[in-house]
Formats: sequence, structure tokens, C-alpha cells
Amino acid sequence: KEFAMSENNKKYILITAALIVIGAALYFFYWMRTPQYTFTQIHEAVQQHDLTKFEKHVDLNSLYAHAYDDVVYYAFGDPKEANPFLLGIVQSLKSVVVPIMTEQTKHYVETGSIEDNAEEASDIDGAAPAPAPAPSPKTEGQQLAEQLKERTGFGTMRYEGVESSEQVGKTADVAVKLYDKQLEHNFILHVKMYELDDGSWRLTEITNLKELLKEREQATAAKLKQLNSKVQAELDTAVKTTPGKLSITSSGGWFPSYTMQSIFTIHNTSAKTITELQGIVEVFDTDEMLMQRSQFNEYITLAPQQSTTSNKVFSLNQFKPETVRLLRSDINNVKWQVTINSVTFNDGSKLQLLTKLPKSK
Repeated sequence: KEFAMSENNKKYILITAALIVIGAALYFFYWMRTPQYTFTQIHEAVQQHDLTKFEKHVDLNSLYAHAYDDVVYYAFGDPKEANPFLLGIVQSLKSVVVPIMTEQTKHYVETGSIEDNAEEASDIDGAAPAPAPAPSPKTEGQQLAEQLKERTGFGTMRYEGVESSEQVGKTADVAVKLYDKQLEHNFILHVKMYELDDGSWRLTEITNLKELLKEREQATAAKLKQLNSKVQAELDTAVKTTPGKLSITSSGGWFPSYTMQSIFTIHNTSAKTITELQGIVEVFDTDEMLMQRSQFNEYITLAPQQSTTSNKVFSLNQFKPETVRLLRSDINNVKWQVTINSVTFNDGSKLQLLTKLPKSK
């Protein structure tokens, strides 16, 4: 009897173990066919520099084509209300920018470096940088590609996992958590994915890029303000500016160029003589989003408690998304300010703000 019970127990244990193994295998098979698992594969592909695996699960052409359209929309607003000439110029560069971003991303996956091959070769060989190329669709496209990289945090974002996933048929909307180590800020990226024939998934589009761009712009401004707080207080005591008149002019014609003129007053409120000033003129829309940032230098001898009027004219690049928004705006309703970010005194001392975030290590 005891022998029979012992045999029954063994059978029960074996059956239970078999069910656990089968259940685990079924779950693992299910997990391998989920969008969440695909993100694990994408992350591993980047870590292992496996471009073949990465391209299987990320449609770079589709991703950047949609991203470019979103950046243009972010710059122009509703295309129906945009300047058709400028809109046409920027949209014509899409065929240049998308391949640039695609190739740079492939290079990043294969090497782990965000710099392109030409830049790396110049650094290694110690050669002087090549002369700046003349303006062309390619160079303008490269500039837009660099702006897109900077604006979206390409190379500074760290994958933190999938927050949620909603699947409908062969499509899925996935929320991914990213951490920007440069900004020390978390972002939620919403992406669209399609199921492949083998049950795995492929990322094709970021669906909240416009919102992400605005959030990242605000986070960047907040981070710079935090880093500069101490020096800013000292600068505010040393020098003050009063905005005067802001205007934009166009050369006209089929391919117009644009300039922005700003007139403002500089007041030396310190106890030292100022010999050099560096600053920026910033223009914001009604939502306080930055549209233009132009740098200037002023070499002067400004004694304590004296003032001077500065008249600066800046060339505008109509291919920059922020500048496009400025050109579409009513100049009489924009907000603008002059910020002094560096002051040199006659005794050799200097106060200087960060104008860009330091590169993360």
C-alpha cells in the first residue's frame, strides 16, 4: 500500500513538473512574439552592434520619414497656413535628410559612436577640418539632420524598458520609457509597431514626437537655468540690458534671404570697467517656445554706471525649424530678450554662462 502511494506521488510530481515546463515554454513562446520582447531584441542589437538584427526590428526609412514630417509640422504648424515657398524648400530636403539620419543610425549601431566616419578619421589623423562646403541641398540637409539629432536627444537617451503595450490585430501602440542622461530627465516615447510573418515586431513610427520635442526643449531650458544659476546672479548684478526695437527684413525675389535687426541698451551696473561682452538675442512665440537664438560680441570700454546702445543685424537661416516659425510670426507680438552670457573686465576677470549643455560622459 505504501509502495503504491509512493508510486502515485511520483507520478503526481512528474505530471506537475511536466505541466510547469510546458507552461513556461508556452509563456516563453508567447513572450517572444510580443512587442515588449522585440524592444529587448532592439536593445540587445545596439549593445551587441548587430545591425542585421536591428534593421529587422526597426524600419529606419519609415521612422525618419515620419519624424521629418513631424519636425516640419512642429516648425510650421498646420501646413495649410504655412508659407508655401518656405514649406516647399524644407519639404524638398526630406529626401536628403532621411538617408543621412538612416546612415548615421546604422553607423551608431555598428560602432557605438554618434560621430560619422569622416569626423572620426579627421580626429584620428590629426588633420585640419575640411573647409566648410558651399550651401547646397546636401549641406543644408546635413544641418537639418544634426538639428534633428540634437533636438530628439539622439545618442544621449538610454532605454529603460516598456511601460505599456496595446495590441490590435497586427499593429501595436507601445509606450517606451527613456532616460536622457544629459538632461537627467525621463521621457515616454509612444511608437507604432507592425507584426512580421515570424511573429516578431518592427518599429515604424514615433507617434508623439511633436510633444516630445516640446517637452525636451523645456527640459533643456530648465537644465541650463539650473546649471547657470550662480553665475547668472553675478551677471545680473554686473550688467543689465533693455530691449528696444526688433525687426525682420527680406531681400525679396524667388530665393529671399532674411535678416533680423535688434536694437537694445547695455548698462554697466558693476564697479569695474567692461572691455568685452558676449550675449544672445532670443525670440519666443506666445507660448514662450524659442524661435531664434543669435549670438553677438561687443568690444567696448564701458565704465561703471555707463550705458551704450547696440545695433545688431543677424542673418537668418530659413531652413532651421525655429526660424521658420519666426518668419511666420507677427514680429510685433513676439517676445524677445537680450541675455549677456559673458563679461570681461579691465582687470582680466570674467563671468561666463553655459550656452549649451555639457556633453554627457
